[in-house]
Amino acid sequence: MQKDHLMQVIRDLASKALGRENITPEDDFFDLGASSLTIVELQIQLENALGLTAPTSSLMGSPSIQGWAGIYGAAAADTAGSPQAHAAQ
Repeated sequence: MQKDHLMQVIRDLASKALGRENITPEDDFFDLGASSLTIVELQIQLENALGLTAPTSSLMGSPSIQGWAGIYGAAAADTAGSPQAHAAQ
C-alpha cells in the first residue's frame, strides 16, 4: 500500500472526525482537539476503510497523519509478508 494513499485516507477521516480542514502531516491530533475517545473512533473508521489493524497504544503515541501512515504502512507490510497473505495469492 502506497504511503501517499495511506496519508490521504488518514487525512480525510481525521478532517471529518476533528472538524478541521488543512491538517498537515505533522499536526498532532491532540493539539487539534482530539480526545482519547476521538482517537479510538478514528482508529475504528480507518481500520474498517483499510482492512488493517494497529495497536491503539502505538497510535496514541504518534497521533499525526505522518505517524499513523508509518504505523499502518508497517502493518500493511507485515500483512503482505504473512504466510496467510501469500497463500491467498
